[in-house]
Amino acid sequence: MFEKSFLCEKCGEEYPTEDVIYRCGCGGSLNVTYDYREIGENLTRKELDTRIFSHHRYRELLPVNKKENIISLGEGGTPLLKSENIAEQLGLDNLYFKLEGVNPTGSFKDRGSSVEVGKALDHGAEKAIVASTGNMGASISAYTAKTGLETTILVPEKVSKIKLEQMKRHGSEIQLVRGDYSAVAEKAWEMKDKGFYLMGDYVYRGEGEKTVGHEIIEQIDADKVVMPVGNGTLMHGVHKGIVEFNMLGLSEKKPEMIGVQARGCSTVSKAFKENSKHVKKVEHVDTDAGAIACADPLDGSLALKAIRDSGGFADSVTDRKIRHARDLLAREEGLYVEITSGAALAGIIENIEKFEKSEKVVCVLTGHGLKDLE
Repeated sequence: MFEKSFLCEKCGEEYPTEDVIYRCGCGGSLNVTYDYREIGENLTRKELDTRIFSHHRYRELLPVNKKENIISLGEGGTPLLKSENIAEQLGLDNLYFKLEGVNPTGSFKDRGSSVEVGKALDHGAEKAIVASTGNMGASISAYTAKTGLETTILVPEKVSKIKLEQMKRHGSEIQLVRGDYSAVAEKAWEMKDKGFYLMGDYVYRGEGEKTVGHEIIEQIDADKVVMPVGNGTLMHGVHKGIVEFNMLGLSEKKPEMIGVQARGCSTVSKAFKENSKHVKKVEHVDTDAGAIACADPLDGSLALKAIRDSGGFADSVTDRKIRHARDLLAREEGLYVEITSGAALAGIIENIEKFEKSEKVVCVLTGHGLKDLE
């Protein structure tokens, strides 16, 4: 629709959007550029107010070209709930939780899957492959089930049983791979040359996940947005969504982006603290927060850039503190989230001195607690 090109954030190389391409030749992540001037002529606050509050409310900023390939299971439009009890304990007046666990398959991944599966159909794909620690595979399985796209999901051997059950119920072929997520992603990458359309944390997934940023800005003028970081795609996407609203004159707010990782897989946070431009792979992953256990994050550098460009920061917390935050959400706010979601709140608790009492803080809770059942 309004796509212009794929732009490599690492070397500046541009590619036509008609091509099926996943990463730049230099190995860098790709970003979709748009004709924002043309989009701005139609996408106004007045126009947005006429639309249902959902993921496809922002359709001009999404890259699916054919109307018949716009696939939806009702994703997006998730609630922003103001904290009462935890906020009081932390001394914050305006702490909010963005509840991504209410998406169709129980996580924020549905936003990216809606776009990614739509683009696969745009390109005439007949079969797809994806590497996943669980949530993405469950999400892709659901969306491809609706379209009939033949799908193979590669997962680590230690994948959550409930997430594995989700994938199986939707009819996807499941292959267990020895090793962590990086080993699984490497095998999926090899399969793209065997007739598979590769899905995962590549160029189009972030385009779907950026609607979290659009929604937050419409729901509240946030000062800080806090979220867990694994591959970094969500962080990059949310920041891009906010920047797009700035460019289109839909908002002047530029919240700080704060990324929180598990101490046992602290790739982005380590690079931030070392003032490095590059995110390095870790050789050993040691965390129970499986959804963010990404030893070699595909969009780690983009997440790092989003954090720095926004004036935010990154940190890591122990599994014990992540579990404590998860349990606190359940006991004090009635919010049942998966362990990974606890990382965001744990990061706030760990760095409470960096939050001002009156600031509007959004804590993104990425997945539902039923995801952790065994």
